[in-house]
Amino acid sequence: MLAAAVLALIVIAVVVGPLLSPYTVEHIDFDADWGTPPSQADGHWFGTDSLGRDLFVRTLSGGRLSLAVGLSSTLVAILIGVLYGAVAGYFGGRADRWMMRAVDVLYALPFMFLVILLTVLFGRHLVLMFAAIGAVNWLDTARVVRGQTLALRHREFVTAARMAGVADGVMLRRHIVPNLLGVVVVYATLTVPQVILIESFLSFLGLGVQEPSTSWGALVNDGAREMEVTPWSLIFPGAFLALTLLSLNRVGDALRDALDIGSGT
Repeated sequence: MLAAAVLALIVIAVVVGPLLSPYTVEHIDFDADWGTPPSQADGHWFGTDSLGRDLFVRTLSGGRLSLAVGLSSTLVAILIGVLYGAVAGYFGGRADRWMMRAVDVLYALPFMFLVILLTVLFGRHLVLMFAAIGAVNWLDTARVVRGQTLALRHREFVTAARMAGVADGVMLRRHIVPNLLGVVVVYATLTVPQVILIESFLSFLGLGVQEPSTSWGALVNDGAREMEVTPWSLIFPGAFLALTLLSLNRVGDALRDALDIGSGT
């Protein structure tokens, strides 16, 4: 509950916070010393970076983008993973073996290398980054959904529906997938922090969000370079990123325990 409350406060802050400041993400305050520490007097509550831009607005605006990347890419990963895993588990046999061998092959490939390759090939457009991260992050979901589907396909209600002549597509849509929603929700909450961390790492490498937009990863990258001169430029975005990842993981673990979903499913 504490993690959920912290997460809710962070979401409210990143949505409402930038509206409370007179500065924008790109605004350079020429009236203040560049790289000023946090101060209430001039309205720079988190201080400014080395270019004189307000760190409060940039941190919260960067949180908007990081959370958007996390949610959007997770949605892509969940859609692909649920469809792939449900089909493999439902039909079983040779189709299941071939489909899961393909997943094993993809598992053997360097995950971060694939993301970087897709980003380089298709550019650094924000939507493409959502799709690139989500398109290679669905493997865990597919395996979990496949395992749950293998158990569901032998349940009495599935057998009754099959004997009643229900088509395979209708069976998946009306009987299999709805019974997987609990597992999907749990693993979605565990996937969001993983995706945010990937985006942060890509931005840290300079392959993610580009100026004038920013994200927590980009801000941490900038702060790491300037930490000896303006340590607050690393502390604030780093703290928001760490708190968000910790809260999301705790909420996901709590949901998994509440629904009694084993980690080895």
